[in-house]
Order: sequence, then structure tokens, then C-alpha cells
Amino acid sequence: MGLPRRLAIFAALVSAALVLGVTELSLALSERSRLDDIRLEAMAIASTLADYLNGAAPTGDPDALDDALGTWAGLHLRQTSAAVFATDRAGHLALAARTDSLGEPRLAPEDRQAIVRREQVVWQESGKRPAWRVAQPLGDRRRVTGLLSLRMDTARLYEWARSERKRSFELATIAAILLAAVIAGLTARWVGTPLEAMGTAMAGAYAGARHAPAAPELGPKEFRALARRYNEMRSALAERERESEARAALLALEERARGLERLALVDEASASFAHEIGTPLNTLNGHFQLLREDLRSHGSEDAARRIDLVLGQVERVAGIVRAWLTRGAWPHPASRPVDLGEVARRMLDFMEPSLTAAGVTASVDGAGGPAVTAAADPDLVEQILLNLIKNAIEAVSRGGHVSLAAGRDGRTSWIILSDNGPGMSAEIREQLFNPFATTKGSLGTGLGLTVSRRLARALGGDLAHEPSPSGTRWRLTLPSADARG
Repeated sequence: MGLPRRLAIFAALVSAALVLGVTELSLALSERSRLDDIRLEAMAIASTLADYLNGAAPTGDPDALDDALGTWAGLHLRQTSAAVFATDRAGHLALAARTDSLGEPRLAPEDRQAIVRREQVVWQESGKRPAWRVAQPLGDRRRVTGLLSLRMDTARLYEWARSERKRSFELATIAAILLAAVIAGLTARWVGTPLEAMGTAMAGAYAGARHAPAAPELGPKEFRALARRYNEMRSALAERERESEARAALLALEERARGLERLALVDEASASFAHEIGTPLNTLNGHFQLLREDLRSHGSEDAARRIDLVLGQVERVAGIVRAWLTRGAWPHPASRPVDLGEVARRMLDFMEPSLTAAGVTASVDGAGGPAVTAAADPDLVEQILLNLIKNAIEAVSRGGHVSLAAGRDGRTSWIILSDNGPGMSAEIREQLFNPFATTKGSLGTGLGLTVSRRLARALGGDLAHEPSPSGTRWRLTLPSADARG
């Protein structure tokens, strides 16, 4: 229910209550005043009639009283009835005369009280036919010859009061309805329309101050002033929005410029490092091959196996360096069927010294089961796993554990790496793959995860962080070898 209707109903109720209250008070006062006038009139009539009866029948003769009362009633009594009681020698009262409209008269206790007190007694009689009753002794102070009992009817007064109340209530109801209609119309025009226009303008502000419509200045001066202040506030907020957007755009450009500058520095530095590292790597490769042959000739197969692991990583890094010097980018993926479980075991063997030094254990789950093959470049897969295992070793505390598991789901193969470390906060998860975003301080570059996901996507797969109850969990997805075939 809108404000105009509520105000109209409230005004109707208040006006009806006021009109009816004032009417009831006026009628009550008028009724009380009229009753008092009737009482005084009854007392005056009783006194006058008693004087007349005393003059017509000074001795209290019943016949004389009857004749006198009959004559008086025919001339004077209207809505008034009277009865005259005569007193015998023993002092008993007996009915001597009455008017026709009185009915069967009875002595009331007040009548006897008037005889005893020898003075006029007045009281109000209630019931179906309310009236004023007056008891007036006859005779003089030496001898009471009788009693005049007069009754003046007030029923017509009450009927008039009821009729006036009914008519007043009807008029008050009509006046309340008319007043409510007038107030509803004025409220709708002076309050409802300005408020509705203001509400519509404010509802449009959810899209921003610049797109919010201006509030029309309608209604009384207070609402016009409110609309004017709202429009001024909307203009000020729109100007601030424009300033904020301009400042945000400037900050974004500055951040992008800093990022591009850092990337340019990294690119230049990486090219320099690649050039300087290339020749030593080739020399190391040759020495490691010679060392492997010497170890095998002396029967040290375990040492030769470790040299094979080192040679594999040296050759992989040398390939990256050659590709960077030639193309300025990572080597182009050479996809072929790769046993993901075997790659995971090989990388754990390679990282064994780091695991031992950190006091961390590692395992490949599902070893001995069917091989899980993917169509990928093993060198790039090794690079991705190397970054993930290194991060896991640095995240878990001494005594922690890192596990890898390979599997297949339809046309997709995957490797899951999980640890029982402290996990990551929501703030860190939001910046996982942002370049240069790191939690390791000066010890980290913030490029490992970014490069790893870029390599995974270059292989046709992806690298994603998966929620887990504890620790950290990564999923590396790659196309299945069957799907590529």
C-alpha cells in the first residue's frame, strides 16, 4: 500500500474520530442541559399545581382534588402526568385523583420521603420510559393534606438524541470519505509523484552515476530541493567515476609498461645466458659421456646410470639453449608416444639428491600397472614435472611426502602431483600463473608455473591447480597417444 493511500486512510480515521467525538460531546452536553431544563420545569409545574390544589381543596377533600386536577390537566399538562393522594385522619395516603396518561400510580419511597420531610423531592426514573419524578406535599406546615406525585416524560428527549447521533454519524462518515479522497489526491500529487520520480532516478543509478537519469524537480519546494541535491550529487559522482577510470587506465598502462620492460630485460638476459651457457654445456656433455664409458668399463653400473640421468638433463637443457639462440623461443614440441609413469619415475630419480637433502620422500603411485601413454614431447614434460617437483620440495617441511600418479580418462592422459604441505591461500591461488608473482621472495622468479602451463598448452594439454582437503594438488593433462594416432 502506497504512501498516498496510507495517508488517506489515516486522515479518514482521524477525521471520523474527531467529528464523531465532537458530535458525541456536543450531544451529551446538549442532552444533559435539556434534562436539567426538564427537571426545573417539572419542579416548577409541581409547585404551581400544588398551590392550585391547595387553593381548590384546602382540607384535602378527594372529590375537590379530583375536580381541580381534572381542570388543570385539561388546560396545562402536556407530556406530563400526575396523581394526587389524600391523607385520612390516621395519616394514610389514598389515591384521590390522577390523569389518564399516568396509568396505575404507585407510591415510591421518594414520595413517602417527601411526606416525612414535608418538602419537595425530585429524582430521575429510568427504564423503558425514563422520566423526571417530583413528589410535592399538599397542605401547609401544620398539616399535610395529601401528596402530589408528578411525572414528566423524557423518552422523546432520548429518541431525539439517538436520531441526532445517527444523523451525525452518517454525516461524519461522508465527511471522512470526502476528506480521505481529497487527501489521497493531494498526497499523490504533492508526495507520491515526486517520490516515484526520485525512486526511478535512483534505481537507474545502479548502472553508475554517469548513466543514471537526472531526477525531475517536481512537487513542493522541499521535494524540488531534494531532487536538485540528488542531481548535484550524481554529477559529482559521475566526475569522480571518470577520474577513477582515467587513473585506473593510467595505472594499468604503467603496470603493463613495467611488465614489458621486465620481459625485455629477461629476454635480453636469457639470450646472453643461453650464449654463455651453450659452450660449457656441450663440453660437459662430452666429458659426461667419457665418464660414463670409463665407469662402465670398470663395472660401476649404478654410477653409470646416474651419469645417464645427468646426461639426459644436460642434453635437454642444451636443446633449450640451442632453440633459444636459433629461434628466440622454446624448442618446437616433437610429439611421440611417452610413458608418463616412466617419465615421473625418471624425474624422481633425478631429483633424489634434492629430496634427500630436504628430508622429503616421494613415490609414483600405481607402479607396475598398465602403462599410461600420451602424445607429447618428453623433454617438455620433464621440464614441467621438474618445476612442479621443485616447488613441492620447497613447500613441504622435513618429513613431508610428494606423490605422482598417472592415469587416463577417455582421450586424455594425465599426471597428478600432490603433496602434504600447508597448501595455498585464496590470495595466492588467484595469482598462481601471473608472471613474476612469487611467494619465495628474492629466491623465486615467479616464472616456473607460468612457463609450465605455457608448455602444457603447447603440447595440446593444460596445467591446473585442483582443490584438495590438505596440501597442494596439480593436474597435468595431455592428449592420449591413441587420440593423436
